[in-house]
Amino acid sequence: MSHAKFLTRCLQLATYANGRTAPNPMVGAVIVHDGVIIGEGYHQKAGDPHAEVMAINSVEDKSLLDSSTLYCSLEPCAHFGKTPPCSLLITNSRIPKVVVGCTDSNKLVNGKGVEHLKSHGVEVVFSEYPTLFRQLNRVFFCNKDLNRPYVTAKWAQSSDGYLDRVRQPDESASRISGPLASVKSHQLRASVDGILISAKTLNWDRPSLTTRRYKGTNPRPIIVVSSALPHMEAIAQLSSAPIFVGNVASLDGDTIVCNPYDIPAWLPQLMTFGIHHVLVEGGGRVLQSFFDSGCVDEWHRYTSVNALSEGIPAPTPNASGASYKLGIDHYERIEIDGANRKWISTDGGGVFLLSEEGTQTIYSFSKNNSPLYSDVINSLAINDNTKALCYG
Repeated sequence: MSHAKFLTRCLQLATYANGRTAPNPMVGAVIVHDGVIIGEGYHQKAGDPHAEVMAINSVEDKSLLDSSTLYCSLEPCAHFGKTPPCSLLITNSRIPKVVVGCTDSNKLVNGKGVEHLKSHGVEVVFSEYPTLFRQLNRVFFCNKDLNRPYVTAKWAQSSDGYLDRVRQPDESASRISGPLASVKSHQLRASVDGILISAKTLNWDRPSLTTRRYKGTNPRPIIVVSSALPHMEAIAQLSSAPIFVGNVASLDGDTIVCNPYDIPAWLPQLMTFGIHHVLVEGGGRVLQSFFDSGCVDEWHRYTSVNALSEGIPAPTPNASGASYKLGIDHYERIEIDGANRKWISTDGGGVFLLSEEGTQTIYSFSKNNSPLYSDVINSLAINDNTKALCYG
């Protein structure tokens, strides 16, 4: 019998809690009787019931459990934490067979869950593709195996490999990516605990570092200080109180006093502040320092079709990552409605309605198929009271 269908459902369920389960892993579970799913669940956040508990509790007819199979994306736990061990609940529920996506290398589990199940007569089957399930919880396994946060680097660059032109502090940064890439970037921000930039980037660009274009919790700012201290008015722009790293003995708040360029030495300390996944956004020297230190686990690069000819060089990756080519960006304005869908106005293409993730076009509006008087829409807004879409 192929288990792929039901294990795939476990993966899907687990991802519903992406960015919300730390320091725990994302886990999904389903219970199958005679080829039909009769129960399912996923771990929603740390301290809440685990996926196996949710799945078992969702089964209406508990008499079917002793002739059912439980599928779970990760080995059931075998230790008492904030919740009792799932392996004990499984055996007490008399479930005769369990199919596991991958083992849990956490020293508190690490085969103990499987051992408990087998010792109580439960048949345990493993997925043929454990790497797929480990990839789902790459952040968790990095935390446990390497004792440091998982690091994702992200930047946008020109077609000829520059992050920005050389400029003065009072000059605006070069615009390389547009609203669609911004939605993807904010989706990435929503999946991490912390977002890291240099004090120079903070002072010059005054970013808020929020997830305003994607529904999610704002990550905590992490400011790396090598020379110039961050300006108080720039700090005030941030969404929450930052963690300062580097030459920061004179600063108030949460600090890690260290050599800012000895990244392997101070990176593990971020976990004491609840940072299990950090997104490094810049500037260029900070990004390259993370690559040079061997501490980048994943990277996302957005490359424009436009060139800058000269400027600040983009980092040179030495780890696996994803590269995105940006088309010529004629998008003028983006608004988000109550369902977290994206409404985008364009210079000549009308208005587009995108899915919550920003990856699927639900509908495109033009003067030929809608009340739009023109396909050139320079402004767009959603009325807070009536929820009506206004354009001009």
